Amino acid sequence: MFNGHIISELIEQKKAKKVDIYNYAEITKATLDNIIKGTSIPNCNTLEKIADFFGVSMDTFFIRDNQPVKSIGNNVTINGNLNNVSSDILLNESKREVEHLKELLAEKERLIQVLMKK
Repeated sequence: MFNGHIISELIEQKKAKKVDIYNYAEITKATLDNIIKGTSIPNCNTLEKIADFFGVSMDTFFIRDNQPVKSIGNNVTINGNLNNVSSDILLNESKREVEHLKELLAEKERLIQVLMKK
């Protein structure tokens, strides 16, 4: 899940100025403020520019929520014997990982498109 408050933390840590960030990212002050407040989620290009500004990966701005989870076990047949395998994979964890991987894939696809244009 995207967390714009991480931008505020980076601003404090790096002693950055918001004006430099929104000029670098080619967005308005209002857009940056909305991203930080969480009322707006940046597109991939904007997020990439903000990450570049701070010298961090885009992944930095995503957190995993700690919701109660259900374990999903699997029944596996090995050599004709049915075994119940206790799984370390949790349902919510699995869903979050899929969403995270989708976001990373979109980032990679965008990079490929940029490289193909060059």
